[in-house]
Amino acid sequence: MVKRAGEGSALVIMVGELALLVCSACYLVWWTLTFRPTAPGGGGGPFLGGAVLGGLAGLVLLAVGIAALIPRASLPGLVGVIIGGVLVGVLLLVLTTTIAHRPVTTELPLIIVWGTAQLATAVTLRTAGALSGSAATLWVVLLALATVVGLVCYLIFYRLDPAPAYWVGMVPLAVDGVVAAALAVLAWQSHAR
Repeated sequence: MVKRAGEGSALVIMVGELALLVCSACYLVWWTLTFRPTAPGGGGGPFLGGAVLGGLAGLVLLAVGIAALIPRASLPGLVGVIIGGVLVGVLLLVLTTTIAHRPVTTELPLIIVWGTAQLATAVTLRTAGALSGSAATLWVVLLALATVVGLVCYLIFYRLDPAPAYWVGMVPLAVDGVVAAALAVLAWQSHAR
């Protein structure tokens, strides 16, 4: 999946994906403990802290892996993904607040940042010649699936009663965790070759 030239970067990216998996798992536990419709409560603070630390670590490690590949990767491609991510983020913010009348919560910026970072990673690995075409396609398909699921759940959340909203709020967290695990496997397979 990833050639030897990207081996060290692939390992860093794999660890970054594992950190994002930890982020999703901690966020899911925090959500479960904090927003139960039958007995909402506390006790989830350490898990929220784990989600924040896991997310930040994951993004930093993806950035380090990307930076290590920049000499061989397409810098215009990477810059295009980042600019595109900002523009799509602004568009989604406008559309979700004006047309969908959805109050802005932290989930929208998280979806945008996560999606942009994952696409930037895929584009960088592919244009550096480190990720095969089939692996890059799989990466983007998984990313698109997770992003669409996250956006749909984000849009319908406040239209639901508390119990269904509670369960719908968990779906993107679980999907993102599964996708991060799959991307970690892709990176590990490339490193282990």
